[in-house]
Amino acid sequence: MKAFNKKYQLPSSFYRYDNLEPEYKLLKVRRRFNWLKDVHLPFDENLMNFLAETVGFNNTPFIIDGCNEALTYYLNDLGFESIRIGKEAILDLNENHLGKKSLIELIRRGGRNNYFSELIYSEENKERLTRYIEESSHGKEPQLKYLFNNTFLPCNRLFISKDECDVWYGAILLSHKEKDFVQTELMLRKENASVGVMEALISQIFDQLKMEGVQFWSLGAVPFTIYNNSVFTKEGIVNVIGRRLRFAYNFKGLYFFKDKFNPYWIDYYFNIRPKLNLLGLTDILIKTNLLKLVLNKSIGLILKN
Repeated sequence: MKAFNKKYQLPSSFYRYDNLEPEYKLLKVRRRFNWLKDVHLPFDENLMNFLAETVGFNNTPFIIDGCNEALTYYLNDLGFESIRIGKEAILDLNENHLGKKSLIELIRRGGRNNYFSELIYSEENKERLTRYIEESSHGKEPQLKYLFNNTFLPCNRLFISKDECDVWYGAILLSHKEKDFVQTELMLRKENASVGVMEALISQIFDQLKMEGVQFWSLGAVPFTIYNNSVFTKEGIVNVIGRRLRFAYNFKGLYFFKDKFNPYWIDYYFNIRPKLNLLGLTDILIKTNLLKLVLNKSIGLILKN
């Protein structure tokens, strides 16, 4: 994995595509910070050159999320404060991540009576994915925003598991970091899907990507999984508070699901220039819908009791 750490440095909200010019959005936080989001870079665009042109070497307030360790060191030199907020699961497609007996059995069960398919981009498929999100296990709850791409775009790849009547039971949306490195954007399971559907879908995608010559596949990040820090630091506060919100966002269940594939776990960081204060953090919680999700879950628990 050394080659991975040196070569692949794009943050989680950055994607590669075939266009000639970069595209990106700036989301305002507290009317001060520019949160760099939805960045689309041509495959031959140098990341460091792009950052130098957009973020620059001055003290303009910026936020860049989902950075690995190598990129975080670079941003520290540009005056960014870094906060570890979780771990990212990486599969090396040249290794055997699907060999555990328990996982093989889940893949076998989930593959029965289900068909694997990759869908090409179209407006119809884009709309169908939007409808499927509402049908998924947590589709009726407030959806997190800005932390990942939840729309089928021409630069994405969409894989599904369906039955003979074209009913979707699982869907995984991918983007490219490089030609040989893909990242998971969405991983959705229908509420009444049979056991092992998602494991079988991941197995099918794994084989397909490997056949195409892809080397690495990120299953995505899991937040609030940094335990070896002081509760008196921003990093400690963010992770401790996040773990207290497990009733609203089941990060542990997400971690255990991804961990069954025996991935390489790497730290990922939130980078801010200059330092982020409590008001800025609160605004991020509001904009990403995490606060809305917590309130929704809290009200549900109160009414249930």
